[in-house]
Amino acid sequence: MAKQKLTDTTLRNTKPEAKDKRLTDGDGLYLLVKSNGAKWWRFDYSFQGKRKTISLGVYPTIGLADARRKADEARTNVANDIDPSDTRKAIKAAQQLVAENEKRLDAGLPIINSFEHVAREWEL
Repeated sequence: MAKQKLTDTTLRNTKPEAKDKRLTDGDGLYLLVKSNGAKWWRFDYSFQGKRKTISLGVYPTIGLADARRKADEARTNVANDIDPSDTRKAIKAAQQLVAENEKRLDAGLPIINSFEHVAREWEL
């Protein structure tokens, strides 16, 4: 594992510049400091020969320790041949389905892909 270079003091004291800049922590983890002052945690990785990047959150909401933990989880997933980006997309889709089903139940409609839902769609 690469030497971790960042400290919380460095992150707090970093000021935006005219161009976006990266503060690297090693092994693909870095803080992207945007010219407007926003600070985003990013993690670069390779999956099946393609370079990919995922966002791990916004600093200071996500601190250095949390960003490192999330990057470690993503590295573990990549090592186990699981794409962290695909995992996120699947979780987001499942959350949207749950929210949609709750709305449907509140409106008195059957949940999506239930027998009743499919039967009603078949009638149309």
